Amino acid sequence: MPTAAPPSNPILNNPYQEPARHYATDLLGNLDYDTIAAGRRLFVPEVQAMPGKHSGQKEVFEFNELAASYGTHVINLLRREVSQWRAAGYPDATRVTRELLAYWFPDLDESPVKKLFFAQREAVETAIWLNEVAGRSNAGTHLLHQLRTGQQAVSPHPADHLPRLAFKMATGTGKTVVMAALILYHYLNRRQYRQDVRFADYFLLVAPGITIRDRLGVLRVDPAPDRHYAQDYYHQRKLVPLAYEDALEGLNARLVIANYHQFEPRTLQGNKRGAFDGKIGADGKKLGEYEDYAQVFRRLLGGFRPGGRLLVLNDEAHHCYLPQVAPGRKAKA
Repeated sequence: MPTAAPPSNPILNNPYQEPARHYATDLLGNLDYDTIAAGRRLFVPEVQAMPGKHSGQKEVFEFNELAASYGTHVINLLRREVSQWRAAGYPDATRVTRELLAYWFPDLDESPVKKLFFAQREAVETAIWLNEVAGRSNAGTHLLHQLRTGQQAVSPHPADHLPRLAFKMATGTGKTVVMAALILYHYLNRRQYRQDVRFADYFLLVAPGITIRDRLGVLRVDPAPDRHYAQDYYHQRKLVPLAYEDALEGLNARLVIANYHQFEPRTLQGNKRGAFDGKIGADGKKLGEYEDYAQVFRRLLGGFRPGGRLLVLNDEAHHCYLPQVAPGRKAKA
């Protein structure tokens, strides 16, 4: 139970700006609405065992008091570096990137149009900073090394070491808009800087089911003659500067949206079948010839040029799990 009843309006911060205040917590981790602390709440990766209450001591715990222990956590370091990059006007980014960021995140005091919430903004900025800017500074290089090392520690298989990043956003905060912005970022930069391998040629969006796959259809450019009536997110959320409007015509040919079931090998049909297809095996089951993974990729991504740089956006990625542990072996977190 909270230590105090929520006020009639418990909102402390502007959703378009970085959090400036937060509620303290009690020793059980519940919000204490009587105590408002300055600044943004420190990211702490796990719930701590709180000390017992001493006589006369109020049961209030402030996460930011853990700065000595968790101030150097990769999330807190990323927030700090990206905040400094934002305040400096996005140095070391390409011209296209700076134009997009200025268009998406105008000065709140000067622009009546607010396109993205701060949670969306920080996710977009962080992805761009890691891809385009981090390697230019010691702090950024250190963070990239931390991310790489952490990923390699999860699995010994080189195939699992492809660069990957996870962004955790609450339901309803606009993850699909973030994906739309990142697709535009890569696509428009790649058109302008064709030899720059930091930017993707093609985009694969993976969903955990058919319903979510269909919802992601808003990431295909709507070919409506009047862009004001287009139903895609690039136009609905006003993410495309006028100077780049005509460039969107080629995006759909570089984008595939699939649910993960489509990656399962299918039974081969027609002249692709083997000589034993349909026969009964020694175990009494019908034999069948299935696609190998090269054939699966050709079926799904056959329109993509071999050797192109592919960006995979895995929506609802928390539905992904590590392989099952063999019987008798203990799973590692």
